[in-house]
Amino acid sequence: MDSLMDSTHGAYRVVTAASRYLIDLDRMVVRREPRAENPEGSLLRRDDELITLLDILDCTVGRPMRLHIDLHVLGVPSTLRCSTPVVSIERVASPGEQSKP
Repeated sequence: MDSLMDSTHGAYRVVTAASRYLIDLDRMVVRREPRAENPEGSLLRRDDELITLLDILDCTVGRPMRLHIDLHVLGVPSTLRCSTPVVSIERVASPGEQSKP
């Protein structure tokens, strides 16, 4: 898959040059696994936690991913999170989604 820009449901594993993200469009949450692809990558607030996803501004292979998220920080209504360039996007099972035989 080359882009999530036309996706409205499902869960996806997005690999960037430095990290991995699980994006669940059904629950509108994202989880970042820091340093998954690059041990020298940055650590960000709320890594390895589910974060409320408000919108995907860009998620296309070869370009930095840009997410509009809510970190639930008092006084901060939302924030923009930018990643290193996206390497791959793969559909994965959403939590609660039954496996197909």
